[in-house]
Amino acid sequence: MEQARKARPPSTDHNNADLLVWACYVAGGFERWIDVEELYLKAFELGPNRLAWRTRSDLPDYKKCAKALQEVEDPTRSDHLGLFLKQGRYTRKLSDQGLEWCNNYSSLLKGLYGGGCVPSQLTSDMGRIILALEKSDAYRYYAQTGKMDMQLWELADALQCLSNSELSVWMARFDRLTLAVKQNGRDDLAVFVDKARNRVATDINS
Repeated sequence: MEQARKARPPSTDHNNADLLVWACYVAGGFERWIDVEELYLKAFELGPNRLAWRTRSDLPDYKKCAKALQEVEDPTRSDHLGLFLKQGRYTRKLSDQGLEWCNNYSSLLKGLYGGGCVPSQLTSDMGRIILALEKSDAYRYYAQTGKMDMQLWELADALQCLSNSELSVWMARFDRLTLAVKQNGRDDLAVFVDKARNRVATDINS
């Protein structure tokens, strides 16, 4: 039967379904029944960047959490079938298989969700923004030299604007980049963005 198939190992990349199963374990769901709202709050505590509102990083997004639960329990597509037991609509517990899964992969799961930065789930827009920055000549030069003395037009190309753009346009591009890189734990890119912002503000105001 489908329900009896062996769940796959957790991914080496962050994902919401693995996070939710591990949250159930951390919350004690291997020995007691847990309300799904408690489960969602624990998952949000472990991975706030992934499960927060888009405009309120301090609040869990119920829809994102519910979607993660659906991914775990979808009878036709889930790779986590059999890890949760269900008691009514709102209560869950780890099955024996779920407890074994968490114990077997505890080192990996702790490494991904045990206190370090858990990046947000990349949207296609965020992915394009970060990828474009990484591939830009300005960032590659900075990554190799640590210097911010490239031409202004090279920074404009990295930010996808014109070198003679108004300062407000530049700052809007920087704000968008800052949001993308910080939500995804890209401290390397965040440092570059902050330095580039200061460089542009100084050049344009001078």
